[in-house]
Amino acid sequence: MNDRKEREPRPSRAYYRQMSDATADELYVRILQKIVVEKRYRDPDYTARQLAAELGTTPRYVAAAVARHTGDNYNAMVNHYRLRDACAQLRQPRYAHFTAEEIGLMSGFSSRQAFYLAFKRAFDVTPLAYRRQHQGGE
Repeated sequence: MNDRKEREPRPSRAYYRQMSDATADELYVRILQKIVVEKRYRDPDYTARQLAAELGTTPRYVAAAVARHTGDNYNAMVNHYRLRDACAQLRQPRYAHFTAEEIGLMSGFSSRQAFYLAFKRAFDVTPLAYRRQHQGGE
């Protein structure tokens, strides 16, 4: 018999419930502006803490807004945009002279391993196999 107790929700998660829908919506739009429009996802060292400081809020509120809108955490959201960027580059002939590893690094992944692992998890193929399947591009 296992004496371990199930983990109870941490009281610090109350900030999820404290944020109004309007506040979460407004903050999420500002987060997308920084991450997507300004392409901050391409910086492998860009953290939720830096984003929060730039937006004049806290990392907890960033996390809450992202969770409410995506059902995921900050890192998963950022990796989604990195993968989207990498896929676009892997399909386009003008990036054919870059290796898959270089494309992963240009898309914001901190290493070849991080890129290949995230890519394989998301698409169930390697970046090279994806590139071969989509040659000719858009």
